[in-house]
Amino acid sequence: MENASRRSALKAVTTGAVVVGAAILGRTAVGNEPKAPQLWPLEGELKVHPKYIYRYYLQFGDGQKCALYGSDHSREPDHLARLQLPIRVRVRGVLGTAHHPGGTKKDPSPFPPTWELYMDVHEVEKLK
Repeated sequence: MENASRRSALKAVTTGAVVVGAAILGRTAVGNEPKAPQLWPLEGELKVHPKYIYRYYLQFGDGQKCALYGSDHSREPDHLARLQLPIRVRVRGVLGTAHHPGGTKKDPSPFPPTWELYMDVHEVEKLK
């Protein structure tokens, strides 16, 4: 009887190790994987700035702006480039902030130091 319980215990431990190994190697969700970022909606008028740090931006009714980048943080997102301006849009994406330090004496910048609110856009919808 004692041998049977040792075998059962060894079999249970081996099975447990195989399950854990398969979860790690097979990328089975085990509850501690990073969550997908939350996509936030914004609505406004889509505008283009030819020479600024960002090319596309939303302008809200009160004059505030939000820079728009592609989902991979590219400066020229295809899904925005295809739209005919002027147009009102609803975009969904990941919000963030970035600091532009301005220039240095060695490398001057025409843009002053500033913080910008930006969105990495995942979805675009035309509004009427």
